[in-house]
Amino acid sequence: MSARLALITGASCGVGFALAEQLARRGYDLIITDRYDEIHTAAASLSVFGTDVQAEQIDLCIAENVQVLHRRVMAAGRPVTAAALTTSVSDASLSDGTLDGALEEVDSCVRGIMALARRLVERMAMVGRGRIVLTASPEDRMPGFDTAVHFATAAFLRAFADKLNAELCDSEVKIVALMPEPIGAGGVADLLLPLRGRPLGDDPGELVRQAYQALTCDDRPGIAARATEAMTSLAERLVPDRLKNPVRQIISPTGKAV
Repeated sequence: MSARLALITGASCGVGFALAEQLARRGYDLIITDRYDEIHTAAASLSVFGTDVQAEQIDLCIAENVQVLHRRVMAAGRPVTAAALTTSVSDASLSDGTLDGALEEVDSCVRGIMALARRLVERMAMVGRGRIVLTASPEDRMPGFDTAVHFATAAFLRAFADKLNAELCDSEVKIVALMPEPIGAGGVADLLLPLRGRPLGDDPGELVRQAYQALTCDDRPGIAARATEAMTSLAERLVPDRLKNPVRQIISPTGKAV
């Protein structure tokens, strides 16, 4: 059993699985989760690296499942030192193409991840160390609500990471948001390019490399403050108060906006 324990959500395939493999190769024990049956196949594949791999098939878009997963993580009896939490924004089936459907997808994408990150951060702060990466796999997207959902989700999670880092500035706990732009997004993505600098783009390998670096060393990927402000401003325009208010309550116990 390794002294290091990592939690990876969305780990049945894609970036989540690739990142779990990188950590397993370097001796981390793993708790991997996803809503799909394939999470058990992923666990079997990862166990060949000689570390302990625990698979949890659970849907974090269901609010109460966040607490269920957190209890199972706590049952491991040792702290998580690295966590990669992926959104479910790639699941187009969550949206029916309407505005209400898009808003519900943003809510489901961010609520579970933010709630789980908050619980993990509290535990990491108690033990004095830890790294969390909030990320998503790049996906093909057509201009429209899918792109709007992606950018709104990214803005929420970037602002949330900034808020947590501000709270934890004197600790050894760090949070990084890595949100690649959707492939072929165009439009808003092109307008924001001068603010963001070089984007992560559609290279899953680069995303995995940066996420692994963020989890295992002190160097944090630089995200320009102007880009964060632009993304947050975009979410403010896309998402109405009826959706923002409950999310703000997750970000801050007082309900204040980030």
